[in-house]
Amino acid sequence: MPRPVRRVEIYLPLEYNDGRSIADSKYLGLQTELRARFGGVTSTQRQFPLQGAWHFGEDVYEERVVVFTLMDFRDETVDDLLKYLARLKQRLKKKFDQLEILITVQELMAV
Repeated sequence: MPRPVRRVEIYLPLEYNDGRSIADSKYLGLQTELRARFGGVTSTQRQFPLQGAWHFGEDVYEERVVVFTLMDFRDETVDDLLKYLARLKQRLKKKFDQLEILITVQELMAV
């Protein structure tokens, strides 16, 4: 029987804006937090990152990114999820020293 699920994707850079690599421990800490809260998490391998490019004002940024994906099967309201993700986003912006972090949420059905 189909049941609702929310898919959350968190896009994270592999390097700081000055080109220095971001320590693996920052990703592992996030992975541990997400697994504890949602029961599981999947991420692209840092050895095979995605390439992203976007505008922020007049500036164009290009960077390699990894994506953390989780499926939220919990009965938590969407408002509670969005509040958690907003707080998480602020922490990640500081932790990864970024102007912006992209987090998406999709409503899906699982079978």
